[in-house]
Amino acid sequence: MSSGEPRPVIVVGTGRCGSTLLSHMFRAHPELLSVSELFSFATDLGGRIPQAFPAQPITGAEFWQVVGGRHPRQNLLLRHGLRMPEVLFPPTGSDDMLARGVPALLLTTLPHLDDQPEPLFDALEVALSPRPPALIGDHYRALFRSLQDQFGRRTWVERSGGTLRIVARLVETFPEARFIHVVRDGRNTAISMSQHVGFRMALICFSLLELLGVDPFEDPDRSEIDDLPDDLAALLPEHFTREAFWSYDLAPSLCGHYWSGEIRDGVAQLPRDRTLTVRYEDLLDSPAAAITRLEAFVGLGAPNPAWVDRAAGMVGQGRSDWRSLPPAQRDELQRACATGFEALAAHGVDYER
Repeated sequence: MSSGEPRPVIVVGTGRCGSTLLSHMFRAHPELLSVSELFSFATDLGGRIPQAFPAQPITGAEFWQVVGGRHPRQNLLLRHGLRMPEVLFPPTGSDDMLARGVPALLLTTLPHLDDQPEPLFDALEVALSPRPPALIGDHYRALFRSLQDQFGRRTWVERSGGTLRIVARLVETFPEARFIHVVRDGRNTAISMSQHVGFRMALICFSLLELLGVDPFEDPDRSEIDDLPDDLAALLPEHFTREAFWSYDLAPSLCGHYWSGEIRDGVAQLPRDRTLTVRYEDLLDSPAAAITRLEAFVGLGAPNPAWVDRAAGMVGQGRSDWRSLPPAQRDELQRACATGFEALAAHGVDYER
């Protein structure tokens, strides 16, 4: 990277914190390549993190299986009609493609950039698969550079839901990057997680892994299946149904504990000298001011008032409100989020509690 180029930026958060809005804002900027959900779907909703960030060099063909592979969790959801709102491809009614499986890059990353993503996918495979062995960061940079050249953008901003859990890997893989940490009141975040297809699936998979001792999407071992309660056994890939998925009881308080853990562990690993923390609530209350801070942090040089105005026009209002819960659930959720709020306060981010 030459001294005249702005440094790349990675947006991180717990998920359900408002970061998707930033992807749409950055896509509207004429100098920024907005890379959306690359790490979320390359890791298959967090289930394939070691494969997406190996320590040893890998070939271009192996890298292509990371970003262009048809991974099991997301494709199982799609085959059962469980589609995250962030997923932009394939079009409704594409039964043949759903049966084959949708490559990770085609779910959101490429259709977020181009309304004809399949030819772009094919061209990237031709360009990236022959690459010689290299560290994973170099392969990702080659992908970003190819997309920058395609769309004429100066630098890239990657934003995936739930990447606070992999901050350490991102900091190590991209030492040149700066970070935007988007944070939202954990109580509202937890409610949103409990209702979101992707986070329900991720938390179900964590429970299956803990009780089985193996990842049931990657390993056929079922020797510990007797340890599974009936509601989780019904969500093994060989038994999975849409009805069992929505019937599984995922209380907001459980999501609150998850949020607290992600905040506690992730915030401590963010490099303070190259991180900007943005509260979702501030983005809602004073969009122009918050977006101006974002633009200055990205460091493109001269301000772009037209972009700030356009981005501010994208801001709506959050839908979750923890205060609407019954008192017992509200108190339980409050306790579940306490550790996360304490961790945020220790880093100068305060919420009324």
